[in-house]
Formats: sequence, structure tokens, C-alpha cells
Amino acid sequence: MQLNPVYSARCLRHCCRLRLRAYSSTPERPPTSTSLPKPRLDYRDISENVVFKSHNAFNRKAPLPVGAVQKVARLYDEQKDLSHTLNTKRHARSTIGDRIRSLAKDPQKKQAALDEAKALKAEISELEERVARLEEELHALALAIPNDTHPDVPIGPESVAVTLSTHGSEPLPASPARDHVSICRALDLLDLEAGATVTGSSWYYLKNEGALLELALVNYALSIAMKHGFTPVTTPDVVRSDIARRCGFQPRDPADGAASQMYHLMHSPDPAAAESHNHPELVLAGTAEIPLAGMFANRIFSAAELPLKVVGLGHAFRAEAGARGADTRGLYRVHQFTKLELFVLSEEEKSGEMMEEMRRVQTEIFEGLGFPFRVLEMPTEELGASAYRKYDMEAWMPGRGSWGEISSTSNCTDYQARRLHIRYRRQPTTSSSSSSSTADQGQGALPFAHTLNGTAAAVPRLIVALVENGAVFDDAGAVVSLRLPKALQPFWVGGNSRGLVTFLAKQAYSAFNREKPHSSITEWVEILTSSTYEDEAYDGIPELVDAINIQATGPAEASRAIRKKIKHGNPHQQYRALVVRPTSDDTSFADHQLTDALKNLAADPATDTKVKKKLAAVLAAWHLQFKDDPSMALVANLYKQCRVAHATRVSTDRKTIESVNAGLGLGSDYLERKKKEEEARKKREEEKRKAKEEKERRKREEEERKRRAAQPKTKRKPFNFEQEKPQILTAIANASQAANNLVNAMTLVNTQQESLETNERVQECLTKVKQARKQIVRYIQLVENEDMIGVLIETNDRIIAALENYDLLTKPDTSEQQVKEIQEGLAATKLSNGELGKLQERQRAAIERSVGRAGSSSMRPDPGEESPTSPTSPTYVHPDLQDLEFGSLGAEQRGLPPPIRPTAARSSDDDDDAWRRGSLSDFSDYQSSDEEAHNRATASSSSQPRRRGYVDVSDNEAPHAGRTPKQAPLEEEDPFADPV
Repeated sequence: MQLNPVYSARCLRHCCRLRLRAYSSTPERPPTSTSLPKPRLDYRDISENVVFKSHNAFNRKAPLPVGAVQKVARLYDEQKDLSHTLNTKRHARSTIGDRIRSLAKDPQKKQAALDEAKALKAEISELEERVARLEEELHALALAIPNDTHPDVPIGPESVAVTLSTHGSEPLPASPARDHVSICRALDLLDLEAGATVTGSSWYYLKNEGALLELALVNYALSIAMKHGFTPVTTPDVVRSDIARRCGFQPRDPADGAASQMYHLMHSPDPAAAESHNHPELVLAGTAEIPLAGMFANRIFSAAELPLKVVGLGHAFRAEAGARGADTRGLYRVHQFTKLELFVLSEEEKSGEMMEEMRRVQTEIFEGLGFPFRVLEMPTEELGASAYRKYDMEAWMPGRGSWGEISSTSNCTDYQARRLHIRYRRQPTTSSSSSSSTADQGQGALPFAHTLNGTAAAVPRLIVALVENGAVFDDAGAVVSLRLPKALQPFWVGGNSRGLVTFLAKQAYSAFNREKPHSSITEWVEILTSSTYEDEAYDGIPELVDAINIQATGPAEASRAIRKKIKHGNPHQQYRALVVRPTSDDTSFADHQLTDALKNLAADPATDTKVKKKLAAVLAAWHLQFKDDPSMALVANLYKQCRVAHATRVSTDRKTIESVNAGLGLGSDYLERKKKEEEARKKREEEKRKAKEEKERRKREEEERKRRAAQPKTKRKPFNFEQEKPQILTAIANASQAANNLVNAMTLVNTQQESLETNERVQECLTKVKQARKQIVRYIQLVENEDMIGVLIETNDRIIAALENYDLLTKPDTSEQQVKEIQEGLAATKLSNGELGKLQERQRAAIERSVGRAGSSSMRPDPGEESPTSPTSPTYVHPDLQDLEFGSLGAEQRGLPPPIRPTAARSSDDDDDAWRRGSLSDFSDYQSSDEEAHNRATASSSSQPRRRGYVDVSDNEAPHAGRTPKQAPLEEEDPFADPV
């Protein structure tokens, strides 16, 4: 055969290109995580609805950083401003290029334009980097914000979920004998031990009829989905982690990066080698929803193609299967299971309708299986990041004793489509076809599709529900076979060689499970009598009453449901049944079966005391309500009948016991002895119980002591007197002031009209004194300086003296004369500052020595000039004080000692410089920081003649040997002086 020369040349060139690529030293371009562009998030919607988005994230308990939504809005505004500035700079750069070309003949202007272009280039480069960083941060934050929530979704945890409907037969009583694990092991349908050996816990083998049951369930659910227009698809079990993330699944736990919610695949066991290959990160799909959504990524559909409905068969892999405690038993929560998933792409206006259609498909699937199930509207805290609204379907599993989730349906609106770039073109209307076609030319005008997903069959959960509801037991309580619904028989392969499986029609299956006609009323009673409700909770009762009044068979069904709880329920269920009793105006609920159940409850000696009290209250209320209604005579007379029956039963029981004891020869002495023995036995048991509790308590205390001893002890910071000195002085001043305030407050109280315990001012001062004393006592224990310790002890004694006076005045046996004497003593007592005052005087003296005061003898007044207005006159009164009346204190002013002033630095020739007056702060306890008061010019006092002499107070109480009165004091550092 002769080859075409042109074809041969092309083949040769292609082969050479491949060989060159294989041996090229230049590395190939590393593959990206996906070929998809970045998600198209609606930043404007977030920034315009910050409050709504924040509340929505809070209601859903989304793992968002604090203030994330507000930060997104702020970053979006910054990004718009920077982008506008960047575009302006780019436009200026383009205009500069034209200017440079036009200035070719002018070198100077051309060079200036070139310099300007160079500066613009640097600015543009910097702006581009800032915009890129800002967009990256904005994108990361916005991705974490969850989808919006439907207005009808209840807010709160799983417990507030709303039951939309109930289906199937009446639930079987909860029984451990119906545990699916024990049933499957008895029938050889399940091997968990081999799964644990081969792979680990929560992995399993289905055998014999168990394996056939899985295939039948898949084919059965697939047939119903295809009947409703769903296209079958088999999906890959391995997906890129970026696709899973775009669908709203977190491949890694945000709270713990090391923990993972999915299984990750490694291309090499060596992490370094894996990084060098630059392979995309792959994970095992957690649900077929992920590959189904990725199948339509980065595509544009026409509106005529929507809704696009597919049903995908795949395996779900869950790495967190062992994180739910009791749910990990058996098949209920495993690491891998077969799952049939419904997935829909729809227009944004029709996603709500499609969600209801998917719900109807799921209901049809589960109704054919015959077990009881219910549909719930899930609350906000149960919604995933992508879900706008979610329905859950739960089957009754008597072996587990609770409802278990078997399916869910979620409307994700455009959450996934924005991240996966799934869009569609609207059908143009006749009136605006031209404008629509023009708008569709731009990709930005294309709306995003809405995605919905729902579970058609999660095989292990369905097996649990079918096995626990369909197991057949013999008289000895051993499981012998399994009854399955007739709907699975066409899809059963392999026959029934062991004869363990029996297929029943839906009617027979319901009869086998003792189905009785009921609607949501029975479910309401079941919920309202559960342990999640308090004894006297009335939530949900109005809805139950409405349901009874609406339905024709409502009263009969309510009577049957309440009668069941009264006869077979525990004390809490019996009490709740009496609380939620029907209160409809229809009297048909008061049938003979319910009244007989109430009578038996009242007459049963084993009835709980609390239930009996509630029953008596209910019957008394019915008696008052219906005593005048002849049609309700049966109910109205229950109160009297139950009281007579109770009294009769008690009397009969007492007589029976007495006759039996008499026949046995058991006298009163014997019974009394037995009673004492029983009391002694109970007392011993109580003592043993208390001793055991005490032993456990001591053991816990010893363990706690050892734990604390094992912990590293933190060393307390050593006490530094020089650093703490200002705080010590402040504490002394506060404590002295507090003691003075308490004494003054007690002095002002009229004990004949008011007590010290009720006087607010005294109690306030008392509290402050006690608080101040705590600091004084602490410093006494820490301070080693002798002078400061003396001041602290004196302050503590002053506080104790004030507290002792308070205790004496508050004693109940203190006479009025004693109270009067104590108050007079307090009034006559002058609490001076003592050593604290001396310390403060020394501080001020040190300040004066450091600064010094210049004195001038020329400023002395003439001693011979005295007049009535002269300050030296005995009758002189300062103009500011002439209008004041001092009473007896003013009359005794001549007997007051001369004022005291601190010694100032003197010059050698001003031997009588002591006449100059000090400032107000020199004589107060207030530690002023105003240097002007200490350093004011002496000229301000030159015009004021002295009125009387002043007593000089030196720093040292004893006279210094090496200093004459005219010499300045020695310059020694005062340890308590303020730092200069």
C-alpha cells in the first residue's frame, strides 16, 4: 500500500514533536486544580444587605469570623475605588503614548513625557498588586458566607423542625429485639467483623439476601425516578477537591485543618514527591450530587432544555462516620454506602415547583416500601452552606427506638451555579426579542441556573428500616424470617433458596404492622407526649385541637392515641396525655374505651402519685364543665366514680391485709417489729450510699489535688517597694479618709430615729473602710521599710478603732446613755494624719530643698505701722471672710496656735524669713502636682504684712549637730519623697 506523501510528512512532524517534548529539559506547565474560572459571587448583594446576611449566618450557625459580612462590604467598596483609580491611570498611560509620538521633534518635552510614563507604570504596577491582594481577600471571605434562607424555614436547632406530613403504618413499639444488627447476624445478612478486619470500623459486608436487597432497592428507586422523567447516570467516585468545595462541601474541616470530612487521594506515599508532581488534589465523593453538579459546570443552556433532571448512581464516602456516638452502630452511619441521587437544573423562577416535585417522587418511593415515615421542614441550624431550604424524610426504626433520616431534598438556588458557572439563556418574548438577544450577547446578562438535589435511596438506611420493621419472630422470640414489601419483588434476583424472605402487598404489610387509620393527629400526640416536652408545656396543643376539629374522624383518632398513652405509656407519657387531652367541643371523644382507661388509671395502685393528682384535677375540671350537660354525663360522673372507687379500693385492701395477717397469726407486735426492721434496713442502705458518695467525693478531691500539684506553679512577681511606694501612700491616704468618713457618718446619725444598719451613708462608708483595710493589711505583710510599716500599722489601728466604735453603737444591748457617750467621744476626737502627715511634710520639704525659694529682706513690712485694717491687727478679717459667721469657733480664734509652715531654704542673711506664708497646698493632705504652688514668686506676698509668726517644722525632729539656725538644711535624700 502506497502512503500519501503529505500525510506521511504530517505524521513524521507529529512524531518528532512528541519525541522532542518527551526529552525536553523544559518542564511542562503544571496542571491547574480545575479548568473553571473563579466563582462569580454577588458582592453587590452582600454589601447592600449586610444586616440580613449577618443575621442569616448567625441563625445558621455558620463558621464565619466576627464581622465577616461587614468586612466584605468594606472591601468591596475599597476594591471599586482602587479599580476606578487603576483604570484612570491606565487611560492616562495610553494618552501619554500618543503624546510621546507627537513630540518626536522636541527632545525635552519627549523626555518629560517619558519620565511621566515611567512614573505611571510604577504606580499602575503597585495598584495592580493592591487590587489583586484585595480581590483575593474579598473572594475568600465571600465564599464562606452561606446561602440565603427561605422565609418559611424555622429558626433554631433540629428540635424545632416542623412535621409536614406522616405516611405509612402505625409505628411499632420500640424494642431492642428489633435491632437490625442482631437480626442481620441471625439471618446471616451482614458481616461487620470482616469489614473491621479488612478496612476498619464502620465498614461492612452485605451477604446473601442482604446483598440482593441492596440491588433490589437501587433498581426499584431508579425505576420510579425514570418514570418521572429523570435520566439515569453512573457517576465517578473520585472528584477534584475544588469541585467539592464549589458545591458547598468542605474537603477539610475549617475548625481543624488536620481533620477531614472527605477521603483524600495521594499520588505518591512520599509527600515531597507528591508536591513536585503538581497533581490536582483528588477526593472520594461524599455524595453523587458533587459529580452530577460538576457534569454541568461551565456550560450555558437554553431555557427550552430546562428543567434538566438526572438520577445518578454512585458510592458515598464519609470520613466522619465515627463522630456521632450511638449512631455508629451497625449500618446506620458508615464510611461507604451506595446512594441513588436526584439532581435537577431549573430556571430560577421554577426551583420551588421542582422541589415539591422531587418531594413527591421521594414520597412515592418510600410509600411503596411500607414502613412508617414522616416529612420534616428542617430548621436553619440543619441547613448546609448551599441549601436555601431542605426537607428531611425520617423512617421509624423500632430497634433504634427513634426516627432516622433516610432522605433529604435541598434547593440550593444559584449558590452552586455561581461557583460552577452554570448559566442559561432566557427565552426571548415577542415584544422584546431584539433587546433580549442584544443583552444575551454579553455573558454578564446570562442568569445563573438553580440546582436542586435529593436522595432517592440511601441503601443502608433503607435496609435498617426494612429489617427492623419487617422481622418475623417465633414464639420463643427468635427471628426466623423477613417480610419485605411486594414492590421489591420484580427487582429481586437470585430467587429465595433459603426461604427467609416473604413479599407482602402494601395492604398486607400494613396489616402485619397493625396499621390503623390515622393522620397527623396521632403524630401530634406522639410528639407532644415525648420526653422533649415539660410536664406542663402547652406548645402545640392549639394545633392539635384545630386538627381534631377539622377532620371528621379527629375525635376518635385523638381518643385512641391518648388512650394508648394512658394504658401503655410511662408516667411522663401518661401525665402528658392528660395535659394534651382533647378539648374539642365535639363530645364524641368521650367514648367508653377512654373512660375505662381513665378509671383503670385511677384504680391502679401502681400509678404514679403525680399522675394521680393530675388525673384528679382533670376529672374535677370535667365535672365542673359538663355537670349540666346531659350528653356529657359519662364524663362528668367520672370524678365521683373514681373517688368512690379509690376509697373503696383502699378500704378493701386494708381489710384484706388485716384478715390475711390475722389468718397467719401475725399480730400487731410482729408487724411493728417488721416495720422497724425495714426502717433500719433502709437507714443502713442510706448510710452505705452516703459513705460511698463521701468516698467518691474524697477520691475526686484527691485527684484534683494531684492534678493541681502536677501543674507548673506560677511564681508570683517579687514585691518591689520602690515601685509600689506610690500605691502604698495612696492606700494609706484612702484608708485614713475612709476611717474619718465612717466616724463622721456615725456622729451625724440620730440613733433615736434611725439605726446605723439602715443608714445608707454609714453602710457605704463601712464597705469602703473594709475594702481599704484589705490593702493596708497586705502591705503590712509585704513592706520591710520601718517608717512605712509604722504608718501602715497606725492606719490599721485607726480603722480598727472606727470599726470597734461601729460595733459598740450597733450592739442591741447598748443603752442610750452609752450611745450618747460614744457619739460625744467621736465628736471630740480629732483623727489626725499622724505619721502620714509627717511623711507628707518631709516630701514637701524635699521638694522645697530641690527647688529653693528666693527670699528678699526688702519685702518685709514696717512693724510699726498697724491699723484696724492691717493684717497684723488682732481684729483683722480677710475681705473674703467678712460675711461668714463662725459661731463659737470664731470666738475662740485667739486661743488657736500659730499656723505651721514647712521650713524653706534660707539664705545666710534672712534670719527672720519665717514670716512668709506657705500656699494652701502646703497645709493640706492633698498631694498637689502643681509646681506653681511650691515655686511661686515671693513677690506675690511682698505687699501683705505678716499677721502673726509661724512655727517652723524641720525635716528632722532632732536638731542637727552640724547646722546653725541660719544654715540651710542638709541635702539628704528622703526615701518617701516624690521623684524629682
